[in-house]
Amino acid sequence: MGMPQDQTDAIALVARALAPYGERPGPEGVAALTDGLITCGQKLHDALSGTPSQQRPIGAFEALAEWEYFAAVGPLGSGPHANWNHARGLARIIRQLMRALEHAAGASAS
Repeated sequence: MGMPQDQTDAIALVARALAPYGERPGPEGVAALTDGLITCGQKLHDALSGTPSQQRPIGAFEALAEWEYFAAVGPLGSGPHANWNHARGLARIIRQLMRALEHAAGASAS
């Protein structure tokens, strides 16, 4: 059984966002990457929000709150560097959401 497409997409987007600074795409690429991260991250957020709280690991609550804040506030500052850092922040939170979902799936299977 393979990995769900949403998770595969999220892993690829996170890898692109957390690439070294020298591999940062141009402004349009950062905007497209951010849009993809927000789409995948919101799906993960919704999935984790829908799991029973007793199946969530301790860090899940923080990841959910961070996602809501970062997705709503947007980049802090202006310019390409702020947008790139925002994408990287979203990617780090997505990793936390994925870990929490994996934990929740393991808790419900046992």
